[in-house]
Amino acid sequence: MFCINKLEQLNIFDQLTELKDFRKKQPVGFIKLLADNFDIQSFIPESFTQKYYADLGRDRKYNLSSVLSALIIMQIFHIPTTVLLNLFLIFSTEIREFCCFYDGIPDESFFSRFKTDFEGDLADLFNSMVPQVIDICDNINESLPDDSPDKNRNYQLIYDTSGLKPRVKENNPKTLVSEINRIKSYARATNNKQLNPYAVAYKSMPKFAHANHSIKLDFVNGHFGYFYKFGLVTNGWGIPLNLNFFDKDFYKPIDKEFETPEEQKYCYDNASLKSVIKPFLESLMNTSNFKFKHFLGDSEFDSYENFGFLQQCGFEKVFIPLNPRNQSNSKIGDLEYDLEGVPLCPLDKTPFKAEGPCKGKNRSLRFKFTCPKSRRDKKGKCYHTCENPCTDKKSGRMTYVYPDKDFRLYPGVQRNSNEWDDEYHNRACIERTLASLKSNPCIESPRTLNIATMRADLFLTAISKLINVILAYAINKPEYIRSINNLLKIAS
Repeated sequence: MFCINKLEQLNIFDQLTELKDFRKKQPVGFIKLLADNFDIQSFIPESFTQKYYADLGRDRKYNLSSVLSALIIMQIFHIPTTVLLNLFLIFSTEIREFCCFYDGIPDESFFSRFKTDFEGDLADLFNSMVPQVIDICDNINESLPDDSPDKNRNYQLIYDTSGLKPRVKENNPKTLVSEINRIKSYARATNNKQLNPYAVAYKSMPKFAHANHSIKLDFVNGHFGYFYKFGLVTNGWGIPLNLNFFDKDFYKPIDKEFETPEEQKYCYDNASLKSVIKPFLESLMNTSNFKFKHFLGDSEFDSYENFGFLQQCGFEKVFIPLNPRNQSNSKIGDLEYDLEGVPLCPLDKTPFKAEGPCKGKNRSLRFKFTCPKSRRDKKGKCYHTCENPCTDKKSGRMTYVYPDKDFRLYPGVQRNSNEWDDEYHNRACIERTLASLKSNPCIESPRTLNIATMRADLFLTAISKLINVILAYAINKPEYIRSINNLLKIAS
Protein backbone atom coordinates (compact mmCIF):
# COMPACT_ATOMS: atom_id res chain seq x y z
CA MET A 1 0.00 0.00 0.00
CA PHE A 2 1.17 3.55 -0.67
CA CYS A 3 0.74 6.88 1.05
CA ILE A 4 -1.15 9.62 -0.74
CA ASN A 5 1.94 11.57 -1.85
CA LYS A 6 3.53 8.44 -3.36
CA LEU A 7 6.90 9.19 -1.81
CA GLU A 8 7.33 6.06 0.28
CA GLN A 9 5.84 2.62 0.63
CA LEU A 10 3.81 2.01 3.79
CA ASN A 11 2.32 -1.05 5.44
CA ILE A 12 -1.06 -1.21 7.14
CA PHE A 13 0.43 -0.41 10.56
CA ASP A 14 2.04 2.77 9.26
CA GLN A 15 -1.25 3.88 7.78
CA LEU A 16 -3.05 3.27 11.09
CA THR A 17 -0.41 5.41 12.79
CA GLU A 18 -1.06 8.21 10.28
CA LEU A 19 -4.78 8.03 11.02
CA LYS A 20 -4.11 8.29 14.77
CA ASP A 21 -1.88 11.34 14.20
CA PHE A 22 -4.57 12.94 12.06
CA ARG A 23 -7.08 12.38 14.87
CA LYS A 24 -4.73 14.14 17.33
CA LYS A 25 -4.57 17.18 15.04
CA GLN A 26 -8.30 17.73 15.55
CA PRO A 27 -9.34 19.12 12.14
CA VAL A 28 -12.72 20.02 13.64
CA GLY A 29 -10.96 22.28 16.12
CA PHE A 30 -9.10 23.93 13.27
CA ILE A 31 -12.37 24.58 11.44
CA LYS A 32 -13.66 26.36 14.56
CA LEU A 33 -10.42 28.37 14.68
CA LEU A 34 -10.92 29.28 11.05
CA ALA A 35 -14.54 30.27 11.57
CA ASP A 36 -13.66 32.53 14.52
CA ASN A 37 -10.74 34.37 12.91
CA PHE A 38 -11.36 34.51 9.16
CA ASP A 39 -14.23 35.88 7.10
CA ILE A 40 -14.00 35.01 3.42
CA GLN A 41 -16.88 37.35 2.61
CA SER A 42 -14.77 40.43 3.45
CA PHE A 43 -12.25 39.58 0.72
CA ILE A 44 -14.57 38.62 -2.15
CA PRO A 45 -14.35 41.32 -4.86
CA GLU A 46 -17.63 42.93 -5.86
CA SER A 47 -17.05 41.90 -9.48
CA PHE A 48 -16.82 38.25 -8.37
CA THR A 49 -20.15 38.51 -6.53
CA GLN A 50 -21.91 40.18 -9.45
CA LYS A 51 -20.60 37.66 -11.96
CA TYR A 52 -21.55 34.66 -9.83
CA TYR A 53 -25.12 35.73 -9.12
CA ALA A 54 -25.76 37.23 -12.56
CA ASP A 55 -24.38 34.30 -14.53
CA LEU A 56 -27.65 32.40 -14.78
CA GLY A 57 -29.99 35.36 -14.44
CA ARG A 58 -31.68 33.75 -11.41
CA ASP A 59 -31.04 33.06 -7.75
CA ARG A 60 -28.21 30.72 -6.92
CA LYS A 61 -28.99 27.72 -4.75
CA TYR A 62 -25.60 27.91 -3.01
CA ASN A 63 -24.02 31.08 -1.64
CA LEU A 64 -20.71 32.15 -3.15
CA SER A 65 -19.02 32.26 0.26
CA SER A 66 -20.21 28.70 0.96
CA VAL A 67 -18.73 27.34 -2.27
CA LEU A 68 -15.43 29.15 -1.68
CA SER A 69 -15.27 27.88 1.90
CA ALA A 70 -15.66 24.30 0.71
CA LEU A 71 -12.93 24.69 -1.93
CA ILE A 72 -10.58 26.28 0.63
CA ILE A 73 -11.17 23.37 3.03
CA MET A 74 -10.33 21.09 0.11
CA GLN A 75 -6.95 22.78 -0.33
CA ILE A 76 -6.09 23.08 3.37
CA PHE A 77 -6.65 19.40 4.04
CA HIS A 78 -5.21 18.29 0.68
CA ILE A 79 -8.36 16.59 -0.54
CA PRO A 80 -7.26 15.45 -4.02
CA THR A 81 -10.58 15.41 -5.94
CA THR A 82 -13.98 17.06 -5.87
CA VAL A 83 -15.50 13.58 -5.54
CA LEU A 84 -13.80 13.15 -2.17
CA LEU A 85 -14.74 16.71 -1.21
CA ASN A 86 -18.36 15.82 -1.84
CA LEU A 87 -18.03 12.77 0.43
CA PHE A 88 -16.48 14.89 3.19
CA LEU A 89 -19.44 17.27 2.98
CA ILE A 90 -21.92 14.39 3.10
CA PHE A 91 -20.46 12.72 6.18
CA SER A 92 -19.15 15.71 8.16
CA THR A 93 -21.73 17.87 9.88
CA GLU A 94 -19.04 20.28 11.10
CA ILE A 95 -17.74 20.99 7.59
CA ARG A 96 -21.28 21.47 6.24
CA GLU A 97 -22.08 23.95 9.03
CA PHE A 98 -18.82 25.82 8.47
CA CYS A 99 -19.65 26.15 4.76
CA CYS A 100 -23.29 27.01 5.56
CA PHE A 101 -24.70 24.16 3.44
CA TYR A 102 -28.01 23.74 5.27
CA ASP A 103 -30.42 22.78 2.49
CA GLY A 104 -28.14 20.50 0.51
CA ILE A 105 -24.63 20.27 -0.90
CA PRO A 106 -23.31 20.73 -4.44
CA ASP A 107 -22.28 17.67 -6.40
CA GLU A 108 -18.75 17.17 -7.71
CA SER A 109 -19.61 18.45 -11.18
CA PHE A 110 -20.74 21.78 -9.69
CA PHE A 111 -17.34 22.34 -8.09
CA SER A 112 -15.56 21.41 -11.32
CA ARG A 113 -17.64 23.83 -13.38
CA PHE A 114 -17.20 26.52 -10.75
CA LYS A 115 -13.40 26.37 -11.00
CA THR A 116 -13.55 26.46 -14.80
CA ASP A 117 -16.04 29.33 -15.00
CA PHE A 118 -14.56 31.54 -12.30
CA GLU A 119 -10.80 30.90 -12.36
CA GLY A 120 -10.16 34.54 -13.25
CA ASP A 121 -12.27 35.67 -10.31
CA LEU A 122 -10.36 33.32 -8.00
CA ALA A 123 -7.22 35.15 -9.12
CA ASP A 124 -8.90 38.45 -8.18
CA LEU A 125 -9.79 36.99 -4.78
CA PHE A 126 -6.16 36.02 -4.20
CA ASN A 127 -4.96 39.47 -5.27
CA SER A 128 -7.49 41.16 -2.96
CA MET A 129 -6.00 39.32 0.04
CA VAL A 130 -2.37 40.18 -0.76
CA PRO A 131 -2.36 43.84 0.49
CA GLN A 132 -3.67 42.84 3.93
CA VAL A 133 -1.14 40.01 4.16
CA ILE A 134 1.66 42.45 3.26
CA ASP A 135 0.48 44.77 6.05
CA ILE A 136 0.39 41.83 8.49
CA CYS A 137 3.95 40.89 7.56
CA ASP A 138 4.99 44.52 8.08
CA ASN A 139 3.42 44.54 11.56
CA ILE A 140 5.12 41.26 12.43
CA ASN A 141 8.46 42.64 11.27
CA GLU A 142 8.12 45.69 13.52
CA SER A 143 7.55 43.44 16.52
CA LEU A 144 10.73 41.44 15.88
CA PRO A 145 13.90 42.31 17.82
CA ASP A 146 16.69 43.96 15.86
CA ASP A 147 18.94 40.90 16.20
CA SER A 148 16.34 38.49 14.83
CA PRO A 149 17.53 36.58 11.72
CA ASP A 150 14.09 37.19 10.18
CA LYS A 151 14.22 40.94 10.65
CA ASN A 152 13.36 42.93 7.47
CA ARG A 153 12.82 39.77 5.43
CA ASN A 154 9.43 41.18 4.46
CA TYR A 155 11.26 43.86 2.43
CA GLN A 156 12.73 41.18 0.19
CA LEU A 157 10.97 40.29 -3.05
CA ILE A 158 11.84 36.87 -4.47
CA TYR A 159 10.88 35.55 -7.89
CA ASP A 160 11.20 32.12 -9.46
CA THR A 161 9.53 29.98 -12.11
CA SER A 162 8.07 26.50 -11.96
CA GLY A 163 5.48 24.45 -13.79
CA LEU A 164 2.53 22.10 -13.41
CA LYS A 165 3.16 18.69 -14.94
CA PRO A 166 -0.16 17.16 -16.04
CA ARG A 167 -0.68 13.58 -17.12
CA VAL A 168 -0.22 13.86 -20.86
CA LYS A 169 1.10 11.13 -23.12
CA GLU A 170 4.35 13.00 -23.76
CA ASN A 171 5.19 13.02 -20.03
CA ASN A 172 5.27 9.23 -19.97
CA PRO A 173 8.97 8.35 -19.39
CA LYS A 174 8.69 5.63 -22.03
CA THR A 175 8.08 8.27 -24.71
CA LEU A 176 11.41 10.01 -24.15
CA VAL A 177 13.35 6.81 -23.45
CA SER A 178 12.17 5.22 -26.67
CA GLU A 179 13.21 8.34 -28.62
CA ILE A 180 16.68 8.35 -27.00
CA ASN A 181 17.12 4.63 -27.72
CA ARG A 182 16.13 5.19 -31.34
CA ILE A 183 18.75 7.89 -31.75
CA LYS A 184 21.40 5.76 -30.03
CA SER A 185 20.67 2.97 -32.47
CA TYR A 186 21.03 5.39 -35.37
CA ALA A 187 24.37 6.64 -33.95
CA ARG A 188 25.69 3.06 -33.70
CA ALA A 189 24.50 2.21 -37.20
CA THR A 190 26.20 5.27 -38.71
CA ASN A 191 29.25 5.01 -36.42
CA ASN A 192 28.68 8.61 -35.30
CA LYS A 193 30.39 8.77 -31.90
CA GLN A 194 30.01 12.53 -31.56
CA LEU A 195 26.21 12.46 -31.73
CA ASN A 196 24.57 13.53 -28.45
CA PRO A 197 21.39 11.41 -28.26
CA TYR A 198 19.85 13.51 -25.48
CA ALA A 199 20.27 16.83 -27.31
CA VAL A 200 18.91 15.30 -30.52
CA ALA A 201 15.98 13.76 -28.63
CA TYR A 202 15.16 17.16 -27.17
CA LYS A 203 15.12 18.76 -30.62
CA SER A 204 13.07 15.97 -32.16
CA MET A 205 10.37 15.94 -29.47
CA PRO A 206 7.19 17.95 -30.21
CA LYS A 207 7.24 21.44 -28.70
CA PHE A 208 3.86 21.06 -27.00
CA ALA A 209 1.54 18.31 -25.83
CA HIS A 210 -0.89 17.02 -28.44
CA ALA A 211 -3.78 17.14 -25.95
CA ASN A 212 -3.26 20.82 -25.09
CA HIS A 213 -0.93 23.25 -26.87
CA SER A 214 -0.56 25.35 -23.70
CA ILE A 215 1.37 22.48 -22.10
CA LYS A 216 4.82 23.03 -23.59
CA LEU A 217 8.15 21.25 -23.62
CA ASP A 218 10.32 23.01 -21.08
CA PHE A 219 13.07 22.55 -18.51
CA VAL A 220 11.75 22.60 -14.92
CA ASN A 221 13.12 21.19 -11.65
CA GLY A 222 16.28 19.81 -13.24
CA HIS A 223 14.65 17.87 -16.07
CA PHE A 224 12.67 18.65 -19.17
CA GLY A 225 9.12 17.57 -19.78
CA TYR A 226 5.76 19.03 -20.70
CA PHE A 227 4.67 21.71 -18.24
CA TYR A 228 2.16 24.48 -17.83
CA LYS A 229 4.65 27.05 -16.60
CA PHE A 230 4.07 29.87 -14.14
CA GLY A 231 6.00 32.49 -12.17
CA LEU A 232 5.74 32.87 -8.39
CA VAL A 233 6.54 35.96 -6.33
CA THR A 234 7.04 35.76 -2.56
CA ASN A 235 8.49 37.93 0.17
CA GLY A 236 11.51 36.96 2.24
CA TRP A 237 9.34 34.77 4.47
CA GLY A 238 8.10 32.69 1.55
CA ILE A 239 4.55 34.07 1.56
CA PRO A 240 3.07 33.86 -1.99
CA LEU A 241 2.16 37.33 -3.24
CA ASN A 242 1.66 36.87 -6.98
CA LEU A 243 1.09 34.12 -9.54
CA ASN A 244 1.45 34.60 -13.27
CA PHE A 245 0.96 31.90 -15.92
CA PHE A 246 2.89 31.78 -19.18
CA ASP A 247 0.29 31.60 -21.93
CA LYS A 248 0.51 32.06 -25.68
CA ASP A 249 0.75 35.86 -25.37
CA PHE A 250 3.97 35.37 -23.40
CA TYR A 251 5.54 32.90 -25.84
CA LYS A 252 4.51 34.74 -29.02
CA PRO A 253 7.33 37.36 -29.00
CA ILE A 254 9.94 34.63 -28.34
CA ASP A 255 9.95 32.85 -31.67
CA LYS A 256 13.26 31.04 -31.54
CA GLU A 257 14.79 27.60 -31.97
CA PHE A 258 16.90 26.35 -29.07
CA GLU A 259 19.78 23.90 -29.22
CA THR A 260 19.51 22.69 -25.60
CA PRO A 261 16.78 22.68 -22.93
CA GLU A 262 19.04 24.76 -20.67
CA GLU A 263 19.22 27.49 -23.32
CA GLN A 264 15.45 27.46 -23.63
CA LYS A 265 14.97 27.74 -19.87
CA TYR A 266 17.35 30.69 -19.66
CA CYS A 267 15.62 32.55 -22.48
CA TYR A 268 12.08 32.01 -21.19
CA ASP A 269 12.90 32.65 -17.53
CA ASN A 270 14.89 35.76 -18.34
CA ALA A 271 12.08 37.20 -20.44
CA SER A 272 9.46 36.42 -17.78
CA LEU A 273 10.85 38.65 -15.03
CA LYS A 274 9.60 41.97 -16.37
CA SER A 275 6.24 40.58 -17.52
CA VAL A 276 5.57 39.26 -13.98
CA ILE A 277 7.13 41.87 -11.69
CA LYS A 278 5.91 44.99 -13.52
CA PRO A 279 2.12 44.36 -13.25
CA PHE A 280 2.53 43.14 -9.67
CA LEU A 281 4.31 46.31 -8.52
CA GLU A 282 1.85 48.51 -10.43
CA SER A 283 -1.14 46.85 -8.78
CA LEU A 284 0.55 47.10 -5.38
CA MET A 285 0.98 50.86 -5.81
CA ASN A 286 -2.80 51.18 -6.14
CA THR A 287 -3.60 49.19 -2.98
CA SER A 288 -0.69 49.70 -0.58
CA ASN A 289 2.08 52.15 0.33
CA PHE A 290 4.50 49.34 1.09
CA LYS A 291 7.68 49.21 -1.01
CA PHE A 292 10.09 46.33 -1.39
CA LYS A 293 13.77 47.21 -1.10
CA HIS A 294 15.70 44.09 -2.12
CA PHE A 295 15.18 41.69 -5.01
CA LEU A 296 16.40 38.09 -5.05
CA GLY A 297 16.54 35.75 -8.03
CA ASP A 298 18.72 33.06 -9.54
CA SER A 299 21.23 33.51 -12.34
CA GLU A 300 18.60 32.77 -15.02
CA PHE A 301 17.44 36.39 -14.61
CA ASP A 302 20.87 37.89 -15.23
CA SER A 303 20.68 40.36 -18.10
CA TYR A 304 21.33 44.07 -18.54
CA GLU A 305 17.69 44.67 -19.35
CA ASN A 306 16.47 43.02 -16.14
CA PHE A 307 18.96 44.92 -13.97
CA GLY A 308 17.93 48.18 -15.62
CA PHE A 309 14.26 47.38 -15.09
CA LEU A 310 14.77 46.52 -11.41
CA GLN A 311 16.74 49.73 -10.91
CA GLN A 312 13.86 51.72 -12.41
CA CYS A 313 11.46 49.93 -10.04
CA GLY A 314 13.35 51.43 -7.11
CA PHE A 315 15.08 48.36 -5.68
CA GLU A 316 18.05 49.42 -3.59
CA LYS A 317 19.83 46.07 -3.83
CA VAL A 318 19.49 43.26 -6.36
CA PHE A 319 20.80 39.79 -5.53
CA ILE A 320 21.13 37.97 -8.87
CA PRO A 321 24.33 35.99 -9.51
CA LEU A 322 26.09 36.64 -12.80
CA ASN A 323 25.34 34.04 -15.44
CA PRO A 324 28.29 32.56 -17.39
CA ARG A 325 26.36 33.25 -20.60
CA ASN A 326 26.80 36.97 -19.99
CA GLN A 327 30.38 37.04 -18.72
CA SER A 328 31.75 38.19 -22.08
CA ASN A 329 29.58 41.30 -21.90
CA SER A 330 31.05 42.32 -18.54
CA LYS A 331 34.66 42.50 -19.75
CA ILE A 332 35.90 46.01 -20.42
CA GLY A 333 39.19 44.79 -21.87
CA ASP A 334 41.92 47.37 -22.59
CA LEU A 335 39.54 50.27 -23.23
CA GLU A 336 39.16 53.23 -20.88
CA TYR A 337 36.08 55.42 -20.62
CA ASP A 338 35.77 59.16 -20.13
CA LEU A 339 33.45 60.84 -17.63
CA GLU A 340 30.59 60.75 -20.14
CA GLY A 341 30.90 56.99 -20.62
CA VAL A 342 32.48 57.19 -24.08
CA PRO A 343 35.25 54.61 -24.76
CA LEU A 344 38.70 55.98 -25.56
CA CYS A 345 41.24 54.82 -28.13
CA PRO A 346 43.90 52.69 -26.36
CA LEU A 347 46.66 54.47 -28.34
CA ASP A 348 46.02 58.21 -28.10
CA LYS A 349 42.88 58.35 -25.86
CA THR A 350 40.76 59.88 -28.62
CA PRO A 351 37.01 59.37 -27.98
CA PHE A 352 35.32 56.76 -30.12
CA LYS A 353 32.63 57.84 -32.56
CA ALA A 354 29.06 57.21 -31.41
CA GLU A 355 26.97 55.17 -33.85
CA GLY A 356 23.77 55.47 -31.79
CA PRO A 357 21.63 52.94 -29.91
CA CYS A 358 20.87 49.47 -31.23
CA LYS A 359 18.65 46.72 -29.87
CA GLY A 360 18.06 43.44 -31.64
CA LYS A 361 15.21 41.08 -30.94
CA ASN A 362 15.36 39.79 -27.34
CA ARG A 363 18.53 41.88 -26.77
CA SER A 364 19.25 44.55 -24.19
CA LEU A 365 19.60 48.22 -25.20
CA ARG A 366 23.20 49.10 -26.05
CA PHE A 367 25.14 51.95 -27.65
CA LYS A 368 27.58 51.26 -30.46
CA PHE A 369 30.94 53.04 -30.78
CA THR A 370 33.50 52.73 -33.59
CA CYS A 371 37.18 53.60 -33.93
CA PRO A 372 37.77 57.38 -34.25
CA LYS A 373 39.82 56.71 -37.43
CA SER A 374 37.16 54.56 -39.09
CA ARG A 375 35.39 55.73 -42.24
CA ARG A 376 32.44 54.55 -44.31
CA ASP A 377 32.38 54.21 -48.08
CA LYS A 378 29.47 55.09 -50.33
CA LYS A 379 27.84 51.76 -49.66
CA GLY A 380 28.00 52.34 -45.91
CA LYS A 381 30.69 49.72 -45.32
CA CYS A 382 33.06 50.63 -42.52
CA TYR A 383 36.88 50.58 -42.83
CA HIS A 384 39.72 52.02 -40.73
CA THR A 385 42.57 54.38 -41.65
CA CYS A 386 44.70 53.83 -38.56
CA GLU A 387 48.43 53.39 -39.20
CA ASN A 388 48.86 51.23 -36.11
CA PRO A 389 45.53 49.37 -35.73
CA CYS A 390 44.74 47.62 -32.45
CA THR A 391 42.68 44.97 -34.22
CA ASP A 392 43.02 42.86 -37.33
CA LYS A 393 39.46 43.59 -38.44
CA LYS A 394 39.20 45.65 -41.62
CA SER A 395 36.33 47.67 -40.17
CA GLY A 396 38.41 48.77 -37.19
CA ARG A 397 37.75 48.56 -33.47
CA MET A 398 34.09 48.45 -32.44
CA THR A 399 32.63 48.22 -28.96
CA TYR A 400 29.28 48.36 -27.21
CA VAL A 401 28.33 50.12 -23.98
CA TYR A 402 25.36 48.93 -21.93
CA PRO A 403 23.62 51.78 -20.06
CA ASP A 404 22.87 49.61 -17.02
CA LYS A 405 26.19 47.84 -16.94
CA ASP A 406 27.43 49.42 -13.72
CA PHE A 407 24.30 48.49 -11.78
CA ARG A 408 24.58 44.92 -13.03
CA LEU A 409 28.16 44.64 -11.80
CA TYR A 410 27.51 46.61 -8.59
CA PRO A 411 23.79 46.18 -7.80
CA GLY A 412 23.81 48.05 -4.49
CA VAL A 413 25.80 45.29 -2.78
CA GLN A 414 29.26 43.89 -3.33
CA ARG A 415 29.22 40.40 -4.78
CA ASN A 416 30.87 37.65 -2.73
CA SER A 417 30.68 39.83 0.39
CA ASN A 418 29.32 38.65 3.74
CA GLU A 419 26.16 40.69 3.17
CA TRP A 420 25.62 38.96 -0.18
CA ASP A 421 26.12 35.52 1.37
CA ASP A 422 23.86 36.29 4.34
CA GLU A 423 20.95 37.53 2.25
CA TYR A 424 21.15 35.47 -0.92
CA HIS A 425 20.85 32.12 0.84
CA ASN A 426 17.33 33.19 1.82
CA ARG A 427 16.29 32.78 -1.82
CA ALA A 428 15.78 29.11 -0.96
CA CYS A 429 12.56 30.03 0.86
CA ILE A 430 10.76 30.37 -2.48
CA GLU A 431 11.86 26.82 -3.33
CA ARG A 432 10.28 25.65 -0.08
CA THR A 433 7.10 27.55 -0.93
CA LEU A 434 6.94 25.89 -4.35
CA ALA A 435 7.47 22.49 -2.73
CA SER A 436 4.70 23.26 -0.25
CA LEU A 437 2.31 24.26 -3.04
CA LYS A 438 3.12 21.12 -4.99
CA SER A 439 2.61 18.89 -1.97
CA ASN A 440 -1.09 19.35 -2.66
CA PRO A 441 -2.25 16.40 -4.82
CA CYS A 442 -4.18 18.79 -7.09
CA ILE A 443 -0.93 20.59 -7.92
CA GLU A 444 1.61 17.80 -7.73
CA SER A 445 0.08 15.84 -10.60
CA PRO A 446 -3.00 17.53 -12.11
CA ARG A 447 -5.67 15.05 -13.18
CA THR A 448 -7.10 17.46 -15.72
CA LEU A 449 -5.87 18.87 -19.04
CA ASN A 450 -8.03 21.96 -18.64
CA ILE A 451 -5.62 24.82 -17.93
CA ALA A 452 -8.43 26.92 -16.37
CA THR A 453 -8.92 24.22 -13.72
CA MET A 454 -5.17 24.00 -13.13
CA ARG A 455 -4.99 27.77 -12.63
CA ALA A 456 -7.97 27.70 -10.26
CA ASP A 457 -6.44 24.92 -8.14
CA LEU A 458 -3.13 26.77 -7.83
CA PHE A 459 -4.83 30.05 -6.86
CA LEU A 460 -6.96 28.24 -4.26
CA THR A 461 -3.86 26.59 -2.82
CA ALA A 462 -2.11 29.99 -2.66
CA ILE A 463 -5.21 31.47 -0.98
CA SER A 464 -4.97 28.79 1.72
CA LYS A 465 -1.37 29.93 2.37
CA LEU A 466 -2.54 33.52 2.86
CA ILE A 467 -5.26 32.34 5.23
CA ASN A 468 -2.53 30.61 7.22
CA VAL A 469 -0.83 34.01 7.69
CA ILE A 470 -4.07 35.71 8.74
CA LEU A 471 -4.90 32.99 11.29
CA ALA A 472 -1.40 32.92 12.80
CA TYR A 473 -1.45 36.69 13.22
CA ALA A 474 -4.99 36.68 14.66
CA ILE A 475 -4.06 34.25 17.47
CA ASN A 476 -0.70 35.99 18.08
CA LYS A 477 1.43 33.14 16.77
CA PRO A 478 3.45 34.87 14.02
CA GLU A 479 6.04 32.07 14.04
CA TYR A 480 3.38 29.82 12.44
CA ILE A 481 2.63 31.97 9.38
CA ARG A 482 3.95 29.18 7.11
CA SER A 483 2.99 26.13 9.18
CA ILE A 484 -0.53 24.78 8.91
CA ASN A 485 0.48 21.72 10.94
CA ASN A 486 1.30 23.85 13.99
CA LEU A 487 -2.05 25.59 13.73
CA LEU A 488 -3.71 22.19 13.64
CA LYS A 489 -1.90 21.23 16.85
CA ILE A 490 -2.98 24.46 18.53
CA ALA A 491 -6.59 23.71 17.64
CA SER A 492 -6.44 20.26 19.25
